[in-house]
Amino acid sequence: MIFRRRRSDSPSTPTSPSSAVSPDELEEYEDEDQYDEADLAEADADELGSGDSPVEYEDEWAELDASRDWREDGPFDVHEIDLEVDEVDRIDLGALIVTPEPGVGLQLVVDPATGQATTLRVVAAADAVMEVRLLAAPAKSGFVSELRRRLIEQTKAEKGRHQLLAGPFGTEIRRVVRMAQEDGVEASRQVRDWLVAGPRWVLQARLLGRAAADTKAKGPAAELEEFFRNLIVRRGESAQVPGSAIALTPPEA
Repeated sequence: MIFRRRRSDSPSTPTSPSSAVSPDELEEYEDEDQYDEADLAEADADELGSGDSPVEYEDEWAELDASRDWREDGPFDVHEIDLEVDEVDRIDLGALIVTPEPGVGLQLVVDPATGQATTLRVVAAADAVMEVRLLAAPAKSGFVSELRRRLIEQTKAEKGRHQLLAGPFGTEIRRVVRMAQEDGVEASRQVRDWLVAGPRWVLQARLLGRAAADTKAKGPAAELEEFFRNLIVRRGESAQVPGSAIALTPPEA
C-alpha cells in the first residue's frame, strides 16, 4: 500500500508479468471474445458447495460490510488523499487513477454497444486476471447489497453456483459459472467478485483464472489485491443511473 486515506469528521464508507506499464502501453480493444480459453482455469462446481445461500439472509452480510472500514488501506476516493504532494508516476484514466505495478499488464475494454471503455482488465500473469468496473451509486448506503443480490440472481438463472464468504473487502462472492466453448462443449469457470463502496460509487473487481483459484492470496491474487487497493476513484459530479458503468478514458500520450 502506498498511502493511507485522510481522516474526515464524517463516517467512512466501508494495492503480475515484468516491467512497469507506461500510458502508451495501455491497450484499447473491443469487448468481444475477451478471454482466451487457455487463460481460464476450469473449476469443478462441487468446490463451492450447493450455492444455496438464501438471499433473505443478506442482512447478515450487510452487517459484515458495515462492521469496519474495509477501505482504510484502499481503494481511495480522490478527495481522501493529497495528490499534490504525490511523486508516484500514475496513469490517469479519467474516472480512475492507476498506480502501475511491475509486471502488471493493463487493457481498456470497450463496450461495443456504447463505444466507451467501461472495464479495466488487469493481467498479473497469462492465466491470472482481474476486471475492474466503476459503477455509479446513490448517496445512501446499502447499494452493495442490491448489486450482490443481482449477481446472485443472475448466477442462479444461468445455472451457476455461488457462495458468500468474508473476503479482504467485506463480503466476497465466489461463483462457478457455466460457459460454452468454441467446440460447443459446456465448461465452467471459477469467479471471485469484490464489491467496494465509496462516495456515490462502487468498484467491482472480478478475479478470473489462477487469481480466482488463489483464495488464500498467496500468489497472483495477492498482487491483484495490492493493485486494487492502490486505485484512486475520481467519480465526478455528473448524475448517473445507479449501477451504470462510469466510462474510462485512455491516458494522454
